[in-house]
Amino acid sequence: MKAKDEITAALLGPAPCDGCHHRFECGSEKLACQVFQRWANTGRHQELRREPTHKIYRMVFPAVAN
Repeated sequence: MKAKDEITAALLGPAPCDGCHHRFECGSEKLACQVFQRWANTGRHQELRREPTHKIYRMVFPAVAN
């Protein structure tokens, strides 16, 4: 599978944020949790602690963190 196809499949598939009560806050305050970080890095959804932080957001999105 081409990288573009993998990205498209990940973006269109279920996301770990679906149904999470932190979703709005993360989107508006530039926060991310370990579950989202793992999903963004591996494409796998593993249930970990959902404690969103600015630090994790900066690790996931280093180019847009400022």
